[in-house]
Amino acid sequence: MKDNIFYIVFALFLACNGQKNESEGVPPSLEITMDTVIIDPGQEILYLQRRVRVNAISEDKKYLYNVDPLKRSIEQINLNKLALEKKHTFEREGPNGTEAIWAISLIGDDKLHINNSTNEHVFNWQAEKLESFNMTEIGKELGHMEEEYKVHKTISIASDGKQFASLISDHEKKDMFFALTNIEDKTFKKFPIPAIDKARNFEISFNNGGRGFSLESHRYLVKEGGKIILGTNVSNELYVLDATNDSLVHITFNSQLNPNEKSGTYPSEVGNQAQFDSYYQKIAEDINFMEPVWDENKQVYYRMSYRSIFDENATTKEVQPFLPTGSEFYLSVLDKNLNLIAEDHFLTIDTYPNIYFSKDGKIWLFKNIGDEMSFVRLDINW
Repeated sequence: MKDNIFYIVFALFLACNGQKNESEGVPPSLEITMDTVIIDPGQEILYLQRRVRVNAISEDKKYLYNVDPLKRSIEQINLNKLALEKKHTFEREGPNGTEAIWAISLIGDDKLHINNSTNEHVFNWQAEKLESFNMTEIGKELGHMEEEYKVHKTISIASDGKQFASLISDHEKKDMFFALTNIEDKTFKKFPIPAIDKARNFEISFNNGGRGFSLESHRYLVKEGGKIILGTNVSNELYVLDATNDSLVHITFNSQLNPNEKSGTYPSEVGNQAQFDSYYQKIAEDINFMEPVWDENKQVYYRMSYRSIFDENATTKEVQPFLPTGSEFYLSVLDKNLNLIAEDHFLTIDTYPNIYFSKDGKIWLFKNIGDEMSFVRLDINW
């Protein structure tokens, strides 16, 4: 195994000037070192086409489960051994069919939840379907939602496999709410999320004779550090579920490095590609926030944010708007109660990671190196 692991070890520049800022009211800067590891796929080819977009991490951080939607399979990556351990293949049709796999979340050690375009399913790791249900139908039956609302994302939040958290939206109304559902008791509780509603102000579409583009904001719902956290890329605001009182706690921040949210006023539709490209660039160059991840070793949350960089001389792709050529990255450190304790600008890269997590006291960022699944690991100190 050791001969098949490629390590690149080097010191990342100490963020800013590498000196910790102890001024009153100013969070200290960060000191970061990093290395890179590559996953041994054995005789298999790992699915990297969507940059490990559909995935789940086991609670003990031992396994990464990477979905191959084309083959209806889930790759079980052992992060301790840095190797593919096995592949779980699911049926497309029949009593154990999965239809499609849009998202997954884990239920204890022996079950998983699969979300697709219409239904939610609970499977065991032998690819046997244990249960199916429709979250929006439950909400409608109980009189909590109208016909046009659809599930945006659902995750399992309890080891009994009966409790779920969801983001549910009406695309036409540009409305979204948070819901807690118990599929055994048939209870459905909904919560307004006005801070996440801000995301609609930065969504633009363009259609020209059936061929068009759309820019959609990212809304996330994650379970990290035992907390259910939801937010959006347009603001650093967060909601955290208070399970004791069945309520959402609204958390805000005041960054010393960046604005706390995107700014500007944009139309929801534009008439030509040039307008779309211009607005797309302005929104992407503004600050973008990612979800917090929990470091169980240091007992803190890490949260990345970034600004996209564009090369005005780059050639526009024929069938899509021109894309960013790089990103300026920032990192915030939050305590267990999600209070900001450190932040810094730390890296300029040629893309941005769409998956990152914390394991063994380090941040792991996915990177495709020569069509191999790789992770850049950041060790953070402040």
